[in-house]
Amino acid sequence: MMLQLCYASERIESEQDLLQELSDILTTARNFNQQHQIHDVLYYSHGKFFQCLEGQAEVVENLFQSISRDARHHKILRFKDTIVEQSHFSKWSMKYVHKHSEISSLFSRLGWAQFEPHALQPLQLAEFLKILYRLEENQASLASPKGYKQRGYIPYF
Repeated sequence: MMLQLCYASERIESEQDLLQELSDILTTARNFNQQHQIHDVLYYSHGKFFQCLEGQAEVVENLFQSISRDARHHKILRFKDTIVEQSHFSKWSMKYVHKHSEISSLFSRLGWAQFEPHALQPLQLAEFLKILYRLEENQASLASPKGYKQRGYIPYF
């Protein structure tokens, strides 16, 4: 059996652009998760993250403590943990789903104009997770792990 730990947080603006930041998060997480048999999904929209981690309880708990100290996040809300028989995200070390119309429709039906993961109640969270379980991962590469500034890009203006 595995622990499923889900949380929501808000992004802290930084000098790094959003695509580079997401790319860095995905690269680091995928490497770590693969080594530690963690499977998860990350969703980002309107300045807010939602992540659901699945794996051995101690490893997932330690990872969440590390995420909680990450300077890119604030207003972290941990949802009630769940025990699962098997991973819902076993195809991925980290599944990334980008802004999606089905998720926008769900939050609209719930009465919110945009993505508000902090406001989810248990039944709404379950409905949101069902959508994330079935959606395909974003296959597009977000950005190179080094970013354009570190690749020798020189602006012409």
